[in-house]
Amino acid sequence: MSRLRLWAGLIVLFSAGVLTGVLGTFLYIDTERTHRGDRGPGAQHERIMKRLTQELSLTAQQQTEIDPIVTWAHLAILELRFSHQAEVEDILTKGMTDMKAKLSAAQQSDLDRMYTELRQRWQASRDYLATKKKEMVP
Repeated sequence: MSRLRLWAGLIVLFSAGVLTGVLGTFLYIDTERTHRGDRGPGAQHERIMKRLTQELSLTAQQQTEIDPIVTWAHLAILELRFSHQAEVEDILTKGMTDMKAKLSAAQQSDLDRMYTELRQRWQASRDYLATKKKEMVP
């Protein structure tokens, strides 16, 4: 009987550890993904450099040489995105108008809040782009 209780206890303990690990990983990934946009485009550049450094085992010299290339590419992508921003906003405005007809007042308020947050992130990206462009001009 005591061996059975010992094994049952070990199985429960192991299962609790696995469950804790799975739940912790899920929460970490969900939090990371949810708040990624809140940190702005500067953090995105840092994530790109960190990933390149880790996965390619870049030396310090390589990091120094590659950073301006990543910065240039990142800024070019942002410029491309903002060159089409008016079209994007027109599409979103129409989509939101169509959605609001199917939402309650509280949901419409939440949708407006979400759109306001999105516009704030876009403005942060514009500010980042302007700052980086000024830094790159000799």
